[in-house]
Amino acid sequence: MEETYGATVTPIAVPDTYNPSALVQYKVINGENVTFPITKVTDLEWDLEQGRRWNQNYHDLKEKVNGLEELLVELYNPNYTKEEALQQIAELFGFELSKSVTVTGTINFEVIIQVPLDEVEDFDAHYKLGDELSLTSYGSDVEVNDWTIESTDVDWD
Repeated sequence: MEETYGATVTPIAVPDTYNPSALVQYKVINGENVTFPITKVTDLEWDLEQGRRWNQNYHDLKEKVNGLEELLVELYNPNYTKEEALQQIAELFGFELSKSVTVTGTINFEVIIQVPLDEVEDFDAHYKLGDELSLTSYGSDVEVNDWTIESTDVDWD
């Protein structure tokens, strides 16, 4: 203990190393209910980080709601068209107005397949391509839900 200006100061023992697996006990007040759970430091750090993220998300959303309130008063003006109003609301919330459509089409393809000579007689191109051919999209605007192979034709050059 150390005397400083008439007050007694008790030094706190600070560990020399950081131990993320150390167990800590803390107080949780939930209304009238008070508990003292024990958890690892890493779990507590994770909970604290999640709390910071939730807090940031709350403030971001609260700011957008406040902006929407102001925008709705402005858009109540009869000089705005429905399209202008919807576009401004979409811009405020950061999303694009779009509609999903289903497109059906035909894709022609040509592939080269190495067929072992002892399997040539039993080779079924339709079956082989059904197992090994795939159709995917690289953009987030296109989602491939279904595809089929209608016909196959083998050129035995």
